[in-house]
Amino acid sequence: MKLLIKNGRVIDPRNGIDDFFDVLVERGRITGIAPQLESENTVVIDVSNKVVTPGLIDMHVHFRQPGLHEHKETIRTGSHAAAKGGFTTVVCEPNTIPPIDDSGYRVKYMLDIAKNEGLVHIYTKACMTKGMEGKKLVDVKKVVEQGAVAITDDGFPVNDIDLIVAAAKDAKKYGILMCPHCEESRPQNKRREAFTFEYYGSEAKYIHQYIIHGVKDTLCPCHFPHVSLKESIARIKQAKEDGLPVTAEATPHHFTLTEQDARRIGPNARVNPPLRTAEDVEAIKQALKNGIIDVIATDHAPHTPEEKMSENPPFGIIGLETALGVVLTSLVEPGVLSLYSAIEKMTANPSKILNLRRGQLSVGMPADITVIDLNKEWVVDVNEFESKGRNCPFDGWKLKGKAVMTIVSGKVVMSEGEIFDPPAEDLYQWQPGLRNQLKLPI
Repeated sequence: MKLLIKNGRVIDPRNGIDDFFDVLVERGRITGIAPQLESENTVVIDVSNKVVTPGLIDMHVHFRQPGLHEHKETIRTGSHAAAKGGFTTVVCEPNTIPPIDDSGYRVKYMLDIAKNEGLVHIYTKACMTKGMEGKKLVDVKKVVEQGAVAITDDGFPVNDIDLIVAAAKDAKKYGILMCPHCEESRPQNKRREAFTFEYYGSEAKYIHQYIIHGVKDTLCPCHFPHVSLKESIARIKQAKEDGLPVTAEATPHHFTLTEQDARRIGPNARVNPPLRTAEDVEAIKQALKNGIIDVIATDHAPHTPEEKMSENPPFGIIGLETALGVVLTSLVEPGVLSLYSAIEKMTANPSKILNLRRGQLSVGMPADITVIDLNKEWVVDVNEFESKGRNCPFDGWKLKGKAVMTIVSGKVVMSEGEIFDPPAEDLYQWQPGLRNQLKLPI
């Protein structure tokens, strides 16, 4: 099936495009991007008054599969949530139970499941240390060969300086990104749910130490996830000015909500790192604006309602289905970021940092496309989510701007909030009435 996406405002930061173009898709790839394209036997999708972007990329999600926590999320449900939110590519964290380290073929096993069950493109990080215990480095070569795109002990800091240096050297050698979880110290009890916010130390101090020992001495590319403190931003800014290969991300909840909101909202705003002061929130916004923070990622972390209402609720917020709306409402609408810059931080930048052949609308590239209605106003309702999780602090918020179509490898997987699994190309032969069947935006 060929698709011709017509009359949209195309924003593709990787190629420096912000103009009105048509996009032609054939056999899962982009075959044309120019004004007033024509093609025979083609499904024409009129996206007048809409924005067409490369498929959104989230480089920080928790899908809980494979392992003991699949009741919280699976690759299938998580990928449905991604598609509904406009994401065509996600990168999973390795802190499943058991964790995705170098034991056996856990990286490959996870990616095989993703290939069979995922509705969007799914990559994975691997653990930095065996069992995420912070004691022994994984076989970095092995996890790279199996397909891991980064190494991290997400949720737990690695505190051994010698281990950090060894990890950086191997990551540099085998061409894989390091993504350290930044805290001062690691709880002795791996079950971090047993600890409260007050336990955790300064992420800024940890970032500083990591830059000195893990980056400066090895020049290994390092990406700092979920940055939450003004002081952390200052450390990252200095490292960039020194020419070090560091990048950073921020989450919608960290640039939107404060510690006061956390107290008001309750367990569904309990996250690690915790929500910070209004001064920190403003610093994150400015860091996004001036390019110190390169990426917007969700840290999508689903938990069951029962767990979140327990005496010691686990850390985590879900975000795949609200991220774009929050970004457009809280950053683009008030002028903190231009639309072009926001899209860059959700497409081109994560693609470049992870060295993925995605995040652009170039001829010959996979046709991963998101169509956005900037004027669509909607109210967040967790009961309508595709994710199994309901731990969303934005429930009830009125947002402006939403993905109205998600196309993965040339196949429509979401249109106007409806998920197509298997994708629409597999469901229907080409026919004139296809637009109505798919609820394509007019």
